[in-house]
Amino acid sequence: MKNWVVVANAAKAKVLEETEHSGKYLHRADLVHPSSRLKGIELGTDRPGHVVSPGFGPGSAAYPPRTDVREREHEHFAREVATLLNDGVAAGQCAGIVLVASNPFLGCLKAQLSEQAEKRLLRTVPSDYFGLSDAELAQRIGGAAGCE
Repeated sequence: MKNWVVVANAAKAKVLEETEHSGKYLHRADLVHPSSRLKGIELGTDRPGHVVSPGFGPGSAAYPPRTDVREREHEHFAREVATLLNDGVAAGQCAGIVLVASNPFLGCLKAQLSEQAEKRLLRTVPSDYFGLSDAELAQRIGGAAGCE
């Protein structure tokens, strides 16, 4: 059982497993959520609600949705990534988790972790390191064994 390093942003995530060789990782999973990169107008299927005020002239009010459609897509993807992590912890495949994700996606992802996965959380890094090579990633975050 090895530590997993999760590198993610709101549209892409990869789950890496540490190996004995420094700066080398075994790729466990690659996840892509293209809807997170779409414009809000392309995601929304409905107009905001409208109310016409009787007796107050031709004015009306528009009510925006409670949750932004892009935020909803980010939360959906965070659930997808967290499910993979929760299942890995439950199956005993993962000793510890290092989360490297852009803000505010990191908060969404942490909120979706199960209680057992939260206990295995070794470290969080609020940065988007998705485009880095394995060696650069290892250099930036250090070994998970030496985490706080």
